[in-house]
Amino acid sequence: MSKYAIMFSPIKIGRMEIRNRVFMSPHGMVGLGIGTDRQVGYFEARAKGGAGLMVIASCQVVPAPLVPPGWFIEAYNPDHIPAIRRIVEAAHKHGAKIAVQGVWMMADPAKAQASAIAPHTVLADTQPRSMTIDEIQELIEAHAVAAAHAEQAGADGFEFPINAGGGLQSFTSEFYNQRSDRYGGSLENRMRIVTEIIAAIRERVRPDFAIGVAVNADESTLGASGIDDGIAQCRILEETGMVDWLRITARGQKPQMTQYHYPSSYMANEGTHLDAAEAVKKAVSLPVVSGGRILTPAFADQAIADGRCDMVFVARSVIADPEWPNKCRDDQTSEIRACIGDLEGCFLRSCYGQPVGCTVNPDIGFEHEGPLTPAGNKKHVLVVGAGPAGMQAALVAAKRGHKVTVLEKSDRIGGHVTLQAMLPGLEDRADLIRWLKLQLDKEGVEIQTGSEATPESIKALSLDAVIIATGARYSKTGASKSQLTGVPGANLSHVLTPEELLLEKARTGNRIVVYDNTSYEVGPGIAEHLADQGKEVFLLTMDSAMAMSVTELGLNKVVARRVIPKVTFMPSAEITGIDEHDVHVRGFLSGEKSVLEGIDNIVLVTSKPPQEDLYHALIADMPDIRIIGDAREARWSVFATDEAIKDGRMAGLAV
Repeated sequence: MSKYAIMFSPIKIGRMEIRNRVFMSPHGMVGLGIGTDRQVGYFEARAKGGAGLMVIASCQVVPAPLVPPGWFIEAYNPDHIPAIRRIVEAAHKHGAKIAVQGVWMMADPAKAQASAIAPHTVLADTQPRSMTIDEIQELIEAHAVAAAHAEQAGADGFEFPINAGGGLQSFTSEFYNQRSDRYGGSLENRMRIVTEIIAAIRERVRPDFAIGVAVNADESTLGASGIDDGIAQCRILEETGMVDWLRITARGQKPQMTQYHYPSSYMANEGTHLDAAEAVKKAVSLPVVSGGRILTPAFADQAIADGRCDMVFVARSVIADPEWPNKCRDDQTSEIRACIGDLEGCFLRSCYGQPVGCTVNPDIGFEHEGPLTPAGNKKHVLVVGAGPAGMQAALVAAKRGHKVTVLEKSDRIGGHVTLQAMLPGLEDRADLIRWLKLQLDKEGVEIQTGSEATPESIKALSLDAVIIATGARYSKTGASKSQLTGVPGANLSHVLTPEELLLEKARTGNRIVVYDNTSYEVGPGIAEHLADQGKEVFLLTMDSAMAMSVTELGLNKVVARRVIPKVTFMPSAEITGIDEHDVHVRGFLSGEKSVLEGIDNIVLVTSKPPQEDLYHALIADMPDIRIIGDAREARWSVFATDEAIKDGRMAGLAV
């Protein structure tokens, strides 16, 4: 019996017998193709990994022209039934139950929403006209057709959202629905389209086909009435007698409150939606599914035991490690490759129209290929640099049978991931390095810290391949994408880089300027780190706000609300010169000049050029040499770790 007996006990939802309480919540892994081996392999790996009930995300119930073609299954389209069937059969093969999520994406500029009173801006900055009654009836029918297609494909159920910015929230939410007919006004009228969709689905599907509804039970962060309205919605759903489960979230609505919908590492507590779920569960008898950044089986098991929910939903935990359920069940928690909560490789990629993956898991989309192919020619491989790129390259190469040695110049491994993990709210990032080190130890890979590789020392070794993963280092010139000339006076001894401050433990005074032109979380994190030590901190940036590269995640708001109360924040500010004690500043937009006097230290978080010298010194003499990660192309804002891990995987496969 599992140590987490409640989490891994069976549960009955509707007429479904589900093997455990792990619900793989819908998440759009776009870029894998519709019905391809890559898409099917993704779901099969997580069914094999132990998920109890899975949901295929974001299957369109009506056409969505604004969505890139091939991103999401078209549940309205009978031609996509075979794609759904392939996924369903792969999940069933490993004992998982699986449902289809049907979503009205409001991504057709020719269509309308509940009422035109408020902008609904998930996929476009638009404010559509109000729907006619005939259009409402067409939308109800479209949901029923999509559910019937899911049943024809062999799915066990159908879930649709009335939350998180999905189209039906324009009816259920008091913000958007200002209709004066039978579909607006009272809560019962606002919920009418939902109950009619449920009834229409029930008429189309067999009795044992399950129906679930995802509810944003608390809109209080937007100024709505909050949990009481959400509970009332859930009671209406239960009273239909046709709903089998409720999946409860809270506060998170895209794009206004994305930071709650996708809770990051800044939200230290697990189960960010469970307060709302617990309140709903006390009010209804339907099975309640909830979660929000669930990372550990101990927390999940206790949440169910305490009656806060009946099943826990996870997405990023099983993205990061498809075996998360099985490892939890078997109490192998140290083996879990944990989500680090940066949201960059997953949701943020989709915001840029890029294929979705995972910062810590480079195997997304390759699950169908099975285990790594052993190398035909076993080699002695040297990896220079024990950051994420180098460690991942070493791991893949070692798993393929190569003898691998890793040299790391500093006395600690992890590179900039270790640096970031020293900042408030980003501590989770250290787990990636922990996991990689654990796996390397199991493969017998030696990491020699405090060992600087030189061209001479490398040439003296008997090597078959060299992988340069020397990373990047923050510039001490102050040069950035916005200030190409650098900062006069940046060479003075009291000017520091993040590495000198955090990794090399440079001593600092009491009045410190942090100059951040990277638009990321490191600059504000350093400012908060210093302020928490009692320092007087001035955070300057040429941007109009902080952490702008994570705006789509809502993390710019999270970061700003953490940091601004602790520091003096000066946006649109350019440092034009540094003296022994003063920092000269010019308003980037206004041109107004000022001086910050009596400054003890300046920390430059401005750009991060590659550490490439070793590669250039060796390339002429080493026939099998490659350069990866930040050493190849440094990223000072988003995707740095994500690209490094992917680079490491490719390098390990190439040697």
